[in-house]
This record gives sequence, C-alpha cells and structure tokens, in this order.
Amino acid sequence: MKKTILRVALSGLLCALMLSGHPMAAAADDVAESSQAWFEKGLKLDQRKQYTKALSAYDISVELNPENSAALNNRGLVQQRLGRYAASLEDFTRALKIRPDLATAYDNRGLSYKYLGKFDLAIADFTKALELTPDDAGILYHRANVWGELKETNKALADYTAALQLAPENADCYYNRGIIYFNKNRLDDAISDFTRAIHHSPKFAWAFHNRGLSWFQKEEMDRAIADFSRAIELQPDFAEAYYNRGLAHADKGEFDQGIADYTRAIEISPRAEWIKKRF
Repeated sequence: MKKTILRVALSGLLCALMLSGHPMAAAADDVAESSQAWFEKGLKLDQRKQYTKALSAYDISVELNPENSAALNNRGLVQQRLGRYAASLEDFTRALKIRPDLATAYDNRGLSYKYLGKFDLAIADFTKALELTPDDAGILYHRANVWGELKETNKALADYTAALQLAPENADCYYNRGIIYFNKNRLDDAISDFTRAIHHSPKFAWAFHNRGLSWFQKEEMDRAIADFSRAIELQPDFAEAYYNRGLAHADKGEFDQGIADYTRAIEISPRAEWIKKRF
C-alpha cells in the first residue's frame, strides 16, 4: 500500500515538474527512455529464446515505467512460454487496463486461459480481440482451436475457413480442419486438407499419418500404407503409424508385415493405452 501511495505521489510530482519546465522533467523523460531501452533489450533476448534474461529485462522496463503496456504484454508472453500462466494473466490484464484497445493482449490472454483449461474465458478474449482486429488469421485460428476443445465443431470449421481465406498457407490450420472433417466422416474433405497441409509443410508427419487414416477408412490400403510409411520415414519412432500400417497390411492379408509393424509399435510404446485397447 505504501509503495502504491509513493508511486502515485511521485507521478503527480513529475507531472507538475514537467508542466512547470523544471529541470527534473528531463529526468522523467530519461526514465521513460530507459524503460523503452530495457524493453528493446528484452525483445532481442526474447527473439533469441533467452527467456529468463528477457524476463529480467522486461521486469526492469516495467519497474521504470509501470505504464509501459508493451513491456507488460511481452513480459506476459515470456511468462506464458515458461509455463507461468497465472503470472502471464496478470501481465496481460495490467496491459489491457492501460491499453483497452490492445488486441494482441486479448489474444495472448486468451491463449493463457486456454492453457489453463478455461475455455469460455479464452473464447471471450479471442472474440474481443477479433472485434478490434477482424482480419487477424492468427486469432481466428486460436479461437477455432478452442471451439474444437468445446466440441463446437461447426464454429471451429467456420473460424478455420475464415483464417485460411486470410492466410491460405497455414499448414496447421488445414491440418486441424482436416481432423474435424475426418471426425465428421467427410473423408474426401479431410484428405484434401491433409494434402494441402503437406503441400505447405512437406515434413508434416502427422498430416501424412492422418491422410493415411483417411485412405484406410476409404479402404484404399495401398495409399494408406504409402502415407503411413512416409510418416515413419519422417518420424522413425512414430508408434501409431507403425500400428496403423500393420492394420493396413493385415487387411491385405500381409500378416507377416502386419505382425512386424505391431511388434515395432509395442517396442516404441510398450505402455501406450491405445495399443492395449486395440489388442
């Protein structure tokens, strides 16, 4: 409480000094410049993924200028990257009190809510961010992911589609939309989206795997085996791909190859519940 009173008193004093042209006004300008300098240092460290050092730089920036919304927002992002979601929420909320129009802070806070499993709060923040920046593909993608968590698949599809209209090279967006199509048994649409994901990200092992599952569901086993094999080439410890390739071989009567793949899947993931349930 005493620190808060002191900070308010100092703030008022500095404002009065600036209005009067007192030499101490220059010191206030120096403090603001120092805060910005520490913010920029934090930004560089953040970009180098030196998150602990970046956090320290942002701490100093905020201490020098508690109204630096950019420093608060970026410190929140670093906290988020370090898995400190509750602390990140505090920083994003403080930034928004200073800048209620800061769409990126709503988006970032929405992500922290998502990581904490607070999906309704995440949706609310993403929606507010989109009110401020309606054409942001990244925010649409984030909201679509949470709609998916809430099993609101039609809303998720709408957001993924809108995001892809704005950013048609987003492989993850095609992939996630493909999963929804697969679960709706819209297999041709799923295959189309997984193929586009692969086009934009040729080493996307899970996209090959899930396209293989789609071919499997369509009973096109040779195509399924080809995709599972490519997934394994990209990710040699891909237990699910070995298992599903084994199923495809078994469906073709290639039992020795099927058993070899089942065995390899169990070697990679001997305690996996999904394997136990299927045997």
